[in-house]
Amino acid sequence: MTALADFQRSLAAHIRHGAAVPPGLVADGPAFPAARRLAVYHDAYRLRLIDALGEDFPLLRALLGETGFQRLAQRYLAACPSRSHTLRDLGWGLAGFLARRPALRATAAFEWALLDAFDAADAPILTAADLAAVPPQRFARLRFALAPGVQVLRLRWNVPQAWSAWQGGAAAAVPARLPAPVDCLIWRREQRVYFRNLPTDEALALAALRRGRGFGAICHALAEAGDVDTAPARAAQLLASWLAEGLLAA
Repeated sequence: MTALADFQRSLAAHIRHGAAVPPGLVADGPAFPAARRLAVYHDAYRLRLIDALGEDFPLLRALLGETGFQRLAQRYLAACPSRSHTLRDLGWGLAGFLARRPALRATAAFEWALLDAFDAADAPILTAADLAAVPPQRFARLRFALAPGVQVLRLRWNVPQAWSAWQGGAAAAVPARLPAPVDCLIWRREQRVYFRNLPTDEALALAALRRGRGFGAICHALAEAGDVDTAPARAAQLLASWLAEGLLAA
């Protein structure tokens, strides 16, 4: 058992890091020498990791082209080797790795957020029927929680537009820098991921919600951002849209 464990550790170290395998652990022969056998596994492992990254970051791969993406993936894997039992976690650091290429970094961050939203845990969603039983006098104190996977991503590049155009059949184009940052809402409903840019007042309202503020405080944030007289109606409108989109946890 010890010999088998030693062999497995040596083989894993070679496949993952290129470490030398002690002579005699792998059968050698003139037709198919040990070095060639080991290379098959070593190369296949790397190709599978690059493949997995390409599946998680398809727009980034399209922007760089196959050769450019493979080069990026190889550099990334050398700097951030896989430390998880699942390929799902492989690309967690890719956006940060692209810090010197901000448009590509924003693309990677957006695609990773889409993946996070898709893989989020299932949970009961708050509905209008749930709120119907709440007495009106309690609404100001109500606090809401976002459903799993709901994210607000601050973007300085028009990645959502570039993504939508590419998905619609246009050639992949590097996202353009925006004149001012925008907040992009990303969420999953059933088996589909959605995203949309937030108007300023809705971004402020969601920020208050995420900080655990009550509905009354959300109305106050809207009043400070716009018209005091219309703030309650706007808050009710936003709450209705959040319920319809399935953004709030039960």
